[in-house]
Amino acid sequence: MGIVGGNGCELQRRGERANEFGLERQQAFLALFAESCNISESARQVGVAVSTVYKRRRDDEQFRIAFATAQDHATALLKAELVRRGLELLRAATPAETDGAALAGMDAKFLLSLVAQHERSVGKELGDIKPQRSDAGEAAKRLQALLIRMRLERKREMEERRLERLERLERKR
Repeated sequence: MGIVGGNGCELQRRGERANEFGLERQQAFLALFAESCNISESARQVGVAVSTVYKRRRDDEQFRIAFATAQDHATALLKAELVRRGLELLRAATPAETDGAALAGMDAKFLLSLVAQHERSVGKELGDIKPQRSDAGEAAKRLQALLIRMRLERKREMEERRLERLERLERKR
């Protein structure tokens, strides 16, 4: 529920929108995500856009912490399932089949890439993974340094051309 108004209208209470990502939906999403490690499918099941999940994770520290906990849980389940299925398959396979065995119903390469991707991001904050906007002062300093380098390069090129012209004149004489 929220209170809305504006444009000369009286304040009114409104109910939660069908696609709003309130506390109840956040908890449902996190529970689904913790079991599947699949953001897209978990978001679809609770009826919100994936971009909404990423925005909430970026803007809400409590949700970011809960998301990381759910991701750790999902990754642990993923690793355990990978080991269980691998052992099950290897126990059932003949020695000739074990050389090229793949996990039944699940691509092991895909699972391992998910685990590796998660492990690379462990301990990093959101800004460490994706670049953040830089400070305007820093950007101005970098731009100023670039302009100075360009001017110096231009002067150097002009001086080289002048020297080449002088050398050509000397050779003609």
